[in-house]
Amino acid sequence: MACGSRRVTIQLVDEEAGPGTRGPKPFRGQRYEAIRAACLDEGILFCDPYFPAGPDALGYDELGPDSEKAKGVEWLRPHEFCAEPQFICEDMSRTDVCQGRLGNCWFLAAAASLTLYPRLLCRVVPPGQGFQGGYAGVFHFQLWQFGRWVDVVVDDRLPVRDGKLMFVRSDQRNEFWAPLLEKAYAKLHGSYEVMRGGHMNEAFVDFTGGVGEVLYLRRDTPGLFSALRHALAKESLVGATALSDRGEYRTEDGLVKGHAYSVTGTYKVSLGFTKVRLLRLRNPWGRVEWTGAWSDSCPRWDALPAECRDTLLVKKEDGEFWMGLEDFVRCFNTVQVCSLSPEVLGPSPAGGGWHIHTFQGRWVRGFNSGGSQPGNETFWTNPQFRLTLLEPDEEEDDDEEGPWGGWGAAGAWGPARGGRIPKCTVLLSLIQRNRRRLRAQGLTYLTVGFHVFQIPEELLGLWDSPRSRALLPGLLRADRSPFCARRDVSRRCRLRPGHYLVVPSAARAGDEADFTLRVFSERRHTAVEIDDVISADLHALLVPYVPLELGLEQLFQELAGEEEALSAPQLQTLLSIALEPARSHARTPREIGLRTCEQLLRCFGNGQSLTLYHFQQLWGHLLEWQATFDKFDEDASGTMNSYELRLALNAAGFHLNNQLTQALTSRYRDSRLQVDFERFVSCAAQLTCIFRHCSRQLEGGEGVVCLTRRQHLRPEAKSRRDPLRLCPARGAGALARSGGSERRRGSQPARSGFWLQCPPAGRCWPRGSLHLSALCSPHPDAGMATAPFSRRLHDLALGAWQEWVPG
Repeated sequence: MACGSRRVTIQLVDEEAGPGTRGPKPFRGQRYEAIRAACLDEGILFCDPYFPAGPDALGYDELGPDSEKAKGVEWLRPHEFCAEPQFICEDMSRTDVCQGRLGNCWFLAAAASLTLYPRLLCRVVPPGQGFQGGYAGVFHFQLWQFGRWVDVVVDDRLPVRDGKLMFVRSDQRNEFWAPLLEKAYAKLHGSYEVMRGGHMNEAFVDFTGGVGEVLYLRRDTPGLFSALRHALAKESLVGATALSDRGEYRTEDGLVKGHAYSVTGTYKVSLGFTKVRLLRLRNPWGRVEWTGAWSDSCPRWDALPAECRDTLLVKKEDGEFWMGLEDFVRCFNTVQVCSLSPEVLGPSPAGGGWHIHTFQGRWVRGFNSGGSQPGNETFWTNPQFRLTLLEPDEEEDDDEEGPWGGWGAAGAWGPARGGRIPKCTVLLSLIQRNRRRLRAQGLTYLTVGFHVFQIPEELLGLWDSPRSRALLPGLLRADRSPFCARRDVSRRCRLRPGHYLVVPSAARAGDEADFTLRVFSERRHTAVEIDDVISADLHALLVPYVPLELGLEQLFQELAGEEEALSAPQLQTLLSIALEPARSHARTPREIGLRTCEQLLRCFGNGQSLTLYHFQQLWGHLLEWQATFDKFDEDASGTMNSYELRLALNAAGFHLNNQLTQALTSRYRDSRLQVDFERFVSCAAQLTCIFRHCSRQLEGGEGVVCLTRRQHLRPEAKSRRDPLRLCPARGAGALARSGGSERRRGSQPARSGFWLQCPPAGRCWPRGSLHLSALCSPHPDAGMATAPFSRRLHDLALGAWQEWVPG
């Protein structure tokens, strides 16, 4: 076996999951039943410490503490201004949700649609709550947030001004589920004011965990009516928006531009020999209705049979109305549809269902925020996901071309190309996480989207992150989403069976944000993140012996003196002379600082000094690292672009996964997104030391070490003083060998003796990027003894071996 193909591999494994299914996560750790029981025992009403009733809960600007709109606001419980408050009235309907003084029609239109489906409403608004028996002033709601459900607890103190609710209210004055749901959403995002302005699909997705789509309307929209009817039959939530470039204003025909409406029904009626297609909409204001054809007072209703007229027409100023499809397309610009997941739908008479994959990621400046242009030199650094579609859709009727009638399959980018070529329908959804909460800090949604490329079969086995730089420009683009500044950007793609690469990105290189990517399909698919296994080539750890030049060895002896070993300052002096020839190839001196020399003593010596033998080892590594660095320092500036740190480490023999590379990039780059030679040496030395320790535990020096994922390299930890630790893992000791799958006796798989850990939020470990803890001590959560490792490694850990990243 060639040396270059022999590796030490660190395999990340998940801790064993406990029995049972994962339920909603209590937001901020607040558990509804426990809070309610405690309040009842003490005879008090709940006051939420995490969302206190006060100015900060209202907002930060127009609703800020000193604003006119916030003056005179009282926080009252429903029974303090309503005689007989009810949580949900028996005759609750979609017309109950009415907008207040907050510009959140997008949220209220979605809430109104929610009332059409009792199953969905019960998921968001858990039953068994009220103002009668067991009332303790506490309520809870369940909302989907970026991959899982959270349970949000609120108290029932609501903002009231002049004796009336400031924000959402019910048409039935004594019903309060909607105001309390609005408060839970405000708490989740930081304040009421951050809810001002948005898109219905945000609330649709948060109410259901489904995937939202935006359909852009055109004058010729074949299949639109069938698409909407199909969506509503599948219990999808549907809304429509009439866009405006000058805010909300009312038109002559009663519609409000710049406003969101719920689409709550479809119906076909016969008018003579003509079939008329009608849509039912609702204005969340609870008033201001369409006055055109098929409005409440339109004489066309008189031409319909009385039975049909009595079924459809309700003459009431409740914000709900009918309008013809042609008028709908003329007056509205977009339709927003949220398709529901099997988790929410359960068994449905409508049939169908979705297969879903969810990925969490982050764009990091200097690492993987490469911009949206495929021709950009950093585009290849963006996160990449491989999607495999094997099962084509069932053939649809020619006049329908699928549930979106052909046009919706391509959205704003034109009709789906038909023919009888088998196609697979897949929904891709990209969500920016937690950006609404950051509005109070002046941040808004980034412009984001994604590209879809087809991967030829012959490239499948070659694709990994480092090689994507060369391979990506040659791929054929199969589809792309629009790039827009919204929380949710989605795309319904119709692709041939095969392999595809999905590349989500911010439009501008360097923008940072957390994101969630979801893949939905009605047929089975596979989806994985393009990532590397954490490993190191043996040649990177065992650099061949390099004889020292006579002058260098003499200099070592002079500096070492009678001790025959170098201290950190002496090593710095030696390296400043030994690396002198390299300066002719760089515009800046290639020097190694004192603290980095102290780190090298810990990595290659005994922590205090370095003998000639160990210096020879270090020198061999330095020559290798210098050659690698020069390869990526193409302009001889003395630095490399931080986007290329992954490539440089890969060339040096270190193959790291995305999470680890992201953390190292964040620690070793400077403010200009550059990595100089000293930082590169510090990073490579640390990796060398860790992999060498792993190698010593393996038979033959190669094989697999298993580490748990517990708190493994949190990507948001950026500070150079926020290092990692290698800590003991549960059941450590047995290691998989290079020649097979050797395990300890018993049913438990082999586990490692350490795991990677970040410090608690707001705290840091002692100076350094990586820290090796005692490997013979069990993890605090361990349920079994941990087998000890070598005594030398234990002694080294007790010596507080650390790394300092040069400043």
